[in-house]
Amino acid sequence: MLLNKANQLLAENKLKEAEFHFKALLDANPESGEALFGLGRIALRLERYDAAVYLLQRACERLPYMLEPLHALADAFNGVHSPNDALTVLEYAKSIASHNPEPHYYLAQHYLTYGELDKAYSTLQHALTMGDYPVKAYILFELVQFARFNHEQNYIQELHQFLTLTNNLRLKMVCYYALGKSYDILDDTDQAFNYFTLANKLQSKLTTFKTAALTPFYHDIIQHNSQALINSRDRFFSGTITPVFIIGMPRSGSTLLEQMLISHDSFSSLGEDASISNEVVAYIEQQTQTPYPACLAKLDQGLINHARNIYIERIKQAPQVRPFMINKLPANYQSLGLIYLLFPNAKFINMQRDYNAIAWSVFSNYFAENEPYFCSLTEFKQYFDLYTELMAHWQHIMPEAIFDLNYEQLVTEPKQTLQSLSEFLAIKYSDHFLDFYKSNKPVATLSKAAVRQPLSTKATEKYKRYEVAIQKLMSGPQTSSEDQQTDPDEPVDE
Repeated sequence: MLLNKANQLLAENKLKEAEFHFKALLDANPESGEALFGLGRIALRLERYDAAVYLLQRACERLPYMLEPLHALADAFNGVHSPNDALTVLEYAKSIASHNPEPHYYLAQHYLTYGELDKAYSTLQHALTMGDYPVKAYILFELVQFARFNHEQNYIQELHQFLTLTNNLRLKMVCYYALGKSYDILDDTDQAFNYFTLANKLQSKLTTFKTAALTPFYHDIIQHNSQALINSRDRFFSGTITPVFIIGMPRSGSTLLEQMLISHDSFSSLGEDASISNEVVAYIEQQTQTPYPACLAKLDQGLINHARNIYIERIKQAPQVRPFMINKLPANYQSLGLIYLLFPNAKFINMQRDYNAIAWSVFSNYFAENEPYFCSLTEFKQYFDLYTELMAHWQHIMPEAIFDLNYEQLVTEPKQTLQSLSEFLAIKYSDHFLDFYKSNKPVATLSKAAVRQPLSTKATEKYKRYEVAIQKLMSGPQTSSEDQQTDPDEPVDE
């Protein structure tokens, strides 16, 4: 009973309550593998990776034939930058469940993250032969992303067949995204658009708020980040590390730029790190007993110093600490004023891309998050407008710290664009920037396969094949047009 309650609390993301219950279980039975597994998962969610490794290793010793603790342990090893240990764990999981596609899928994900595309592809292909497990939807989805198929041999029939076997909304949604991508690759744009629309329709059912609800928060950010607040920063601050934040809309090219920059010896990356919003802001809110962004008015030098050290400690956890430390979480644009107060030497690179190209990329790609702007063109337009308004404010009050970088210019004139960026960062341009695709450094975003290839301009005009369909969908009543879309693979209840 106590274990069920603890797992339920964890599923609801009530981490403190779940931790209390798991610790009570462990006190009653110090050898409880389930309690150790629960505490290990909590440590993972809190990004306390050292603790997660310790707890999950103990859990795996007591639950030697369970796959979930092994997969979690692999995630923890990746968190402490030990990919070889993660690989060993994943290979062991596959060995004890050789006829189960799930450990094969997790192993393939590891290969994808570290750029071993052929190994990932062959592992997924093998997993596909193992039966109709739920994970098959994700296996098919990943195989489609490789685009190694044609009109005669593809995954369309298998996707349709799987859809007749499941009523699970998320699995169906993943299959619809995969079908949309399949038909897109095969140049059947009508079918592609239909399935992307179905996928977005299903994902919209999982959202719990509307983008318009964010408007007061964005206006509060503008109100509480005044010119006077920015002018109060310590202009004489100098650090041995320059924090670099790549910001902007999703699918605007941030992963590509990150991989280019870390090809230079002066750069390292934290990836998409949320510690500013999750840890720094949380600390300031707690100390001031005031929510963000109103808490900015109560900052003093002591709070600034402590908040700065929280982020510095996060930087120290990176696999390599170098003079320029990148954070490429796009949504950090919401915190530019706070970041600039903590680090007056920080640099912000605002990724810009043609709006229609971004909107189409968001519409046609699967984001595990259930924010409404990831699964509705009208919701995304509202989100883009909020971002544009806020960025205009940042440009007005702190223009010297922001560099606008255009994605289309980056892929068509890479050397010239990167030379301009180098001047902004006060570094010497290097041709190594253009060798980014040769790296095997980990990439876990949607672009993990694309950034293993040389620069290409193909993505700049891909959306144009769908301009008419997009305009038709945007001009009509969004909800009714999507709700009228029929589901061709709805299972028949017997």
